[in-house]
Amino acid sequence: MRKFDGFTLIELLVVIAIIALLMGVLMPALHTVKELAQGITCMSNQRTLGLAYVMYANENDTKICGGMARYAPTNGIPPWVMPPLDYNSDGSFIEMPSGDVSLEQRYNGLREGALFPYINDVAAYHCRGDNRLRHGTSYGQKLQHLLFRSYSLTDYLEATRRQDPKRLTDFTGPSKKLLFVEEIYDAEGVNHNVDGWSYMPGTNSLWDPLGVFHNDACTFSFMDGHADTKKWMDERTIIYFMSRSKAASMGFGKGQEFNPPNQDLLWLDEHYPGKTRQAQF
Repeated sequence: MRKFDGFTLIELLVVIAIIALLMGVLMPALHTVKELAQGITCMSNQRTLGLAYVMYANENDTKICGGMARYAPTNGIPPWVMPPLDYNSDGSFIEMPSGDVSLEQRYNGLREGALFPYINDVAAYHCRGDNRLRHGTSYGQKLQHLLFRSYSLTDYLEATRRQDPKRLTDFTGPSKKLLFVEEIYDAEGVNHNVDGWSYMPGTNSLWDPLGVFHNDACTFSFMDGHADTKKWMDERTIIYFMSRSKAASMGFGKGQEFNPPNQDLLWLDEHYPGKTRQAQF
């Protein structure tokens, strides 16, 4: 009689159970490794953006570009980036600040910004950990919600109003002053990160969220052109950045003081380029 060698049903079930157990152990680790790899790429993007900002200023007598996404110069100061746009046959802009837009129309706005000649790669404007491009925002998954640009300047660097700082040399301690942040803008009726990242230094509160794409950490670029990562220490910071509505239900919503004080905000206070959200008279 011919004998067949092989696994019994029980042995197969044991092997499957071991594989499932190993996958349960390995998957979180693999997710962490993936986020770390994305963080390295994001740091490279931040360095690229920060150096482009500094190079623009160096080539323009230390004058900085406009910090908000706009379609035209304001008071003669060109914006660092533009909202999504298309072109008429004569080359003029078709402004598309809301509604559905294609990825190429998003790219057009990046290419027309004052910093693009120093960057020459639209990929530098996007963090791979920013999943809005794939999954949209809390307001939906239509084309208008598939945001691409992951980075914004702070409100303090608007640079177009009379009271705003206009030159890179207006700031002291450039290695500590924030330039670009990862911003996860989530609002109804717009299709891009609007204006700049809003923060209220010295108030022990938060306003706009930051994009937490890298194991509870964010990347930043600074006025001397370098980039770094900040790991958040207070769990409430992560909650706020992930869901402002949840934060509000827990007593530390938009503009509300943290009680007890939030140590992460001390770091933001130290590195925000001004003592107020925007420059004041």
